Amino acid sequence: MIDTVRAFSALSEEFVERSLEFDPVSATLAGIHDYDARYPNDTPDGFRDRSVWLRDLEDRLVASVPWEELPVEARSDFALLRSRLATLRAGIDEVRDWSKTPARYPDTALRGLFLLMARPFAPLDERKESAVARLMAVPDYLEAATRCMPGEVPELMLEVALEVNATGPGYVDDMVRQLVRSHPGEAERIEHAGARARMGFLRYQEFLEKDLAARVGGSFAIGERWMNYRLEREHLLSMDCAYLQNLGQAHLARLRGALETEARRLDPRRDWRTLVAEAKTRHPEPLRVRDAYVAEMERARRFVEERRIAPMTDCRLEIVDTPVFERAITPIATYLPPAPFDVEQTGYFFVTPVDLSRRGEELDEQLHGHNHASITLVSLHEAYPGHHLHLAHASKNGSRLRRLVGSDLLAEGWALYCEELMYEQGFFEEPFARLIQLRNELWRACRVLIDVGIQTGRMGFPDAVKLLVEEVMLERESAEKEVKHYAANPTRPLSYLVGKELIMELREETRGRLGERFSLYDFHAAVLKSGSLPPFLLRAEVNERLGMTG
Repeated sequence: MIDTVRAFSALSEEFVERSLEFDPVSATLAGIHDYDARYPNDTPDGFRDRSVWLRDLEDRLVASVPWEELPVEARSDFALLRSRLATLRAGIDEVRDWSKTPARYPDTALRGLFLLMARPFAPLDERKESAVARLMAVPDYLEAATRCMPGEVPELMLEVALEVNATGPGYVDDMVRQLVRSHPGEAERIEHAGARARMGFLRYQEFLEKDLAARVGGSFAIGERWMNYRLEREHLLSMDCAYLQNLGQAHLARLRGALETEARRLDPRRDWRTLVAEAKTRHPEPLRVRDAYVAEMERARRFVEERRIAPMTDCRLEIVDTPVFERAITPIATYLPPAPFDVEQTGYFFVTPVDLSRRGEELDEQLHGHNHASITLVSLHEAYPGHHLHLAHASKNGSRLRRLVGSDLLAEGWALYCEELMYEQGFFEEPFARLIQLRNELWRACRVLIDVGIQTGRMGFPDAVKLLVEEVMLERESAEKEVKHYAANPTRPLSYLVGKELIMELREETRGRLGERFSLYDFHAAVLKSGSLPPFLLRAEVNERLGMTG
């Protein structure tokens, strides 16, 4: 067994090291700073080199590691690594998502700059050198990326790219001003680097508007075959698209009924849609939105700690404005976890600010998304006991492989599970919070239907937007941003509801086996100890930690 563990550990470490070397921005994200001055080789040749290495590593893994000889946690890591290798290879060689997602490249360029400025992993004087080097590298990186798209590009993917890339020059200007304020003696060098980066984004915008716009065509959908492949190989699910379609419809019917029941409890004279519309009008003033999130996040943290719902973390959490280049697909909020390999552990809760330049209905639509009941749900979902608590534990637990490679199914499922958990524990104070929670779960059921529908080609973009507007009562602008995000991230939208159901199933199974010995705190501690494994792999580790292996 010792030799098997050593052989697997070596291959696992090779995956961590080489994958970060291939993708320097992901390395910065993870807290490995050896490549902070570089961008990835995102060219056809670069993707081909990655694929060759992935295939070779998978061959060596299968040939040299008899997985049944590994202990439980290493066995989970083995399955996790095989899953990730298969998914990455399919994305490069078969789905070829890199050839039809032009937003990928300006997003990578901007994220590479943002991470160097936002995370205080070193003094700004040190980070400044890498930031200047990346600013200088932007034009060459984006120019090289244009070679990845020689053929048709789906219209929707072009629209997203235009929105993301258009934020580039403005973000560069803000970054340059910040660096010059801190280092006025180097203003000329910094401004030169900024001018190069700005020109890189402008040239890529010209490429999008003239070259790619003339080659619009084809579908962004990966197709049912590859959806089923990802469900099986990436998420380790025994569910296919047909099963998920039925699951989504069943939850839709269940949640409609639950919403009607909650509406009758609140006001027997009005239906749930009328009450949701009223809940949306209960929101902070535009300039107080962020303060409202801070207050509710703190209330959630204290509640989880005082009720001993789950083990806490000392990892810091900051609420900041959503980066401008993320706002095209983030209408409300999102979360950036702590870098697992950084000494400084900080998570970032991004809240998309209200655009005060808008007036009338447009301004009201934005504020409706930040209503008080939603602020309660979003704060616990993104912060405590949701993403931040989970991913702060994940950044410290387990092997380097596990700290780098996470499962959307568990991460998003956990955060949605926490919405139900906090209702069960009596956290909600806002009268409409339970109603909005059920509406949000209805939204997640729609995500399952949309994810399967748009990726198999059975549902078009307008129909997906219409479903969110009419069924879930999302504002149209928010619904359009949501569907654009779904289109670019197949299987992620369905992970919320499916992941939550799997966690609930494991919890009730554990409760049934332990009986009076069951502790909610201990169950959550056992789950959090595993990091962010696919739920299929979680069961064996939870059973072992809670003494249920017999």
